[in-house]
Amino acid sequence: MKKLILIAAVTAAALAGCATKNYGRQGELTEFEKTSMTCRELDLEMAKVHGYLGHVDKESQFDGRSVLSFLGDFGMGNIMEKNAAMEAANKRLAQLNAARAAKNCTASQ
Repeated sequence: MKKLILIAAVTAAALAGCATKNYGRQGELTEFEKTSMTCRELDLEMAKVHGYLGHVDKESQFDGRSVLSFLGDFGMGNIMEKNAAMEAANKRLAQLNAARAAKNCTASQ
């Protein structure tokens, strides 16, 4: 009986580790991008970042992986992953806005 409980605990821990969601990251705007991107390209890139933020928000909703990850780390891994992904995307968005301002881009460009 103890062996069965041990196997169940190890299996639950393994599944919980696999259940942590991974969103990837948005990279910082490079100096080359800042200088070479046109206003239109900056707008397109901002649209991509907004799409990524929407994807992260949608994927972070409660589902089966959330239940499994809760068993391993009380859901902290998913929260940390979402926060890091959102922080990276918001930082890129701020950099894109700064590049737009530096190039004097308007809403119609």
